[in-house]
Amino acid sequence: MKVKDVDRKILKLLQEDSRRPFRKIATDLNISEPTLYNRVKKLQEERVIEGFTTIINPEAVGLTSLAFIMLTVEPSKEEEIINRLSIFPEIMELHLLFGDKNILVKVRDRDIESIRDFITKKLKSIEGLLKVECYLSLKTKKESHTIPV
Repeated sequence: MKVKDVDRKILKLLQEDSRRPFRKIATDLNISEPTLYNRVKKLQEERVIEGFTTIINPEAVGLTSLAFIMLTVEPSKEEEIINRLSIFPEIMELHLLFGDKNILVKVRDRDIESIRDFITKKLKSIEGLLKVECYLSLKTKKESHTIPV
């Protein structure tokens, strides 16, 4: 699907506030509500819009520690390890890398001890894991969930 200029404007407004009434968005973009509804439906069908969610402040729910963990894995076990990692709720993001480190995970947990337990009890029990490097975040200066459209 080619994303048109009007779609980009719709996406920008929905990212700012996905609860904004369609009537208001349609008025702001000078299009009809049915046109807006159809454009959003099409963006969903084409998986440009993958869903609507609530963004929660992690610290407000007790997840005060953040770590980035670099993993080196046996190449033959990479897919199996990715599948195992995907089930851990502590992992917020999982990225495949090019280079000597294969995987980067972003982990949030209650405190440093919880992150240590996650590494020692969950990660290190995975067969095929060759090396684990953990980088604790001291302070987040920018974190965005907004895609520049």
